[in-house]
Order: sequence, then C-alpha cells, then structure tokens
Amino acid sequence: MLNLKQQSMVLMASVILAACQPQSSESLQEDITSLKQELSQLKKELSRIGSQVTDIHNIAMSSQKPQFKTLPTQANYNSNNNLPSLGANDAPIAMIEFSDYQCPYCKRFIDKTFSQIKSRYIDTDKVHYLTRDFPLGFHPKAKSAAVAANCSLQQDAYWQMRTSLFANMNLLSSELYLKSAQELSLDMNKFNDCLSDHAIAVKIQQDIAYGSSLGIRGTPSFVIGRVENGQLINPKLVVGAQSYETFAQLIDSLLNQTSTED
Repeated sequence: MLNLKQQSMVLMASVILAACQPQSSESLQEDITSLKQELSQLKKELSRIGSQVTDIHNIAMSSQKPQFKTLPTQANYNSNNNLPSLGANDAPIAMIEFSDYQCPYCKRFIDKTFSQIKSRYIDTDKVHYLTRDFPLGFHPKAKSAAVAANCSLQQDAYWQMRTSLFANMNLLSSELYLKSAQELSLDMNKFNDCLSDHAIAVKIQQDIAYGSSLGIRGTPSFVIGRVENGQLINPKLVVGAQSYETFAQLIDSLLNQTSTED
C-alpha cells in the first residue's frame, strides 16, 4: 500500500502523463482540476499527520525529562581529585554517581545506561565522571564491597573491580574480592593490607556524609552540573536508574548552557 508521499508522486506523474496523451483540451482540464483538488487534500492530510507526530514526540520527550533538585554550588566536588574518575579533568560537565554494590537499581544503571553515557559523553571529553560510595544500611555486604573497590583503586584497577562486583552482586564476599584481585593481577599483600586499613573505611563514611548533606537517601543518585573555576555550579540531583535518554537530555541542556555562555 502506498504511503501519502508516494500517492502524491503518483498523482503528479498522472498529471504529466495526462498532459502527454492525445485527448481533448476540455477533458484534460477537468482531469488536471480534479488532480489538483486531490493533491490539496493530500497536503492537508500530510500536515495533520505531521502535527500528530510532533505532538507524540513532544509527549515522549516530556516523559523523559528528568525530575531533579537543584543544589547549591559545590566547591571541591571532586575531593581534591582523589575520587575514582573517567574522562577529562577539564571537561565542561561533571557527573558524580553515588552507588551501592548490593543495589539492583545501581546494577541496572550499569548494565543498561552507563556504557552509552561513557561512549557519547565521557570518552569525548564532555563529561568528567566520578564515583562515590553510598552503601545503604540494609545492604550488609555493600560496605565491604566498597572497601574492595577502593583498595583496587590504589593499584589502578578500580573500574575492573567495580565491573566484577556488579557482575557478581549475589556473590559478594571476601572470597570474591580476593579472587577478583588475583584475576586482576594485583599485589595481594598490598590488597590484603588495604582491606583492613581504617583510612578506607573513613573515606567511605565521608562519601556517605557528603551524599546525605546533599539530600541523597537512596541509590543510585547522581549530581550533574557545569564546572567553572573548579566548582560545580548549581548541580542537579537526579535519583534512580533513569534511562539513557533522560540523562542525555539533561547533559545536553547543560552543554548548551556552556556553549551559550562561551
């Protein structure tokens, strides 16, 4: 079945064909008039359909608009560059993830959304991505998993350990941490010493305290904003494993603000 555009082309072709066929001038004029009327009706129909498509698009996009809370400007949001991070330090946008290794919604974000954000924004130096730990009290293994991840950071293997921990969420244990460290060829003496290092536990508690001061109560939560003079300017707090489209819409709007001000 022909769509409206194809029908229009057929009708236009019919006009040309009719003009090339030997027939009376009066008959030809009647045919042309009729075809013009049909074309006019088709244009109106196409315009109506186009308007409907626009409405559907606007509704779909509005449903993806992130619900966020605007926070005060954050100084030293990157904890003196001591946080695990990906992307350029001088990227115009910073995105801080607060997560829990036993949180299924954190895993959903990692599995379904993170790689797309990384490909489009982090790897292209548009977003500096940082992580902070926010183990929830009712997840008894989340804090020890956070310790293991931070100990891997000391040997430049944080992101690999993080992948392993989320992939094995149901198996979190000291056995898993040691096995993963061995598979990553870490110095096991340093890793074992770090697991009992009080400073790591203090760092995790500082992450929790900082997140709580921003109003974070659950995971995953994200703080996203423009970076100016080492500060995160009026960042947005987004809660939950939102879709990639939702994050992209917010990040793009912040990037547009940056380019406009430049």
